[in-house]
Amino acid sequence: MTNNSASYQRILLMVPAGSGPCPALAQGIALARRTQARIILQACTEAGDADADSASWLASTLTLLRGEGIEASGHLLAGPLKPDALLADIGRFAPDLVIKQPGKNSALRRLFSTPEDQALARQCPVPLMVVGSRGDHVPHRVLAAVDIVEAAGADDLNAGVIAQAERLAAATGAEVHVAHAVEPVINMPEDAGLQGVAATPVLTEELQALHRERFRILADRYRVPEPRRHLVFGSVDIALEELSERIGAEVIVAGHHPRGALERFLVGSTSEHLLSHGKQSVLIVRQPH
Repeated sequence: MTNNSASYQRILLMVPAGSGPCPALAQGIALARRTQARIILQACTEAGDADADSASWLASTLTLLRGEGIEASGHLLAGPLKPDALLADIGRFAPDLVIKQPGKNSALRRLFSTPEDQALARQCPVPLMVVGSRGDHVPHRVLAAVDIVEAAGADDLNAGVIAQAERLAAATGAEVHVAHAVEPVINMPEDAGLQGVAATPVLTEELQALHRERFRILADRYRVPEPRRHLVFGSVDIALEELSERIGAEVIVAGHHPRGALERFLVGSTSEHLLSHGKQSVLIVRQPH
């Protein structure tokens, strides 16, 4: 695979203000140490006003970072988190990477509303890493999840996913693996010769062979070593999470396809489903416009 050596210059950290363990803060500090990146610390507090304890925590954290030779600045964001406010900060600071501690949303709330993490995944103009429970250190393995469907923008999105996986790996010394997950429900390919053909066991084998061949072509294009190629079958988010557990990948890099409201309600997206699991960190790359 090619070595994308472009390092990070500015990392925006979105973390809760407080003294408890914060994997996102630890991840950001570890990356800044390795890349000499500047940290922009956005300390979020649920209080309506920036309270004295939060302000004290921010000041002491910035002092600690600067004492370690890390260029750092920061500010408090008070009140309930709103995606518009978070996106405004991203636009103002123009970071290379946003690292965010997951929002505190119950599983029930995830089912019936849109957490700020998922809203950011849909709109963040730069790569967004939502840090999982095991994300308090730089990764040793990074899993790039690609999609081999022949759809508009798919090649560009795959290129972006692999480029960001390589960029993170170059900054951390991690090993990049590439995977494609095939859903168990048969989706008819767009090849004209297969349109309107009913699904049969024989056709299922043919479709699996088609996925294997297209994945091989993509992996060859990016010079992915054979031991780091993974074609898995099953529900995409579950299959990718199980694979990441098996190979020891701490970060999954996933592309985000723009979807309409109805399609998002019915099927969601792989990156959004991965966010709900919370173990591995998820680095989300938006499809280029």
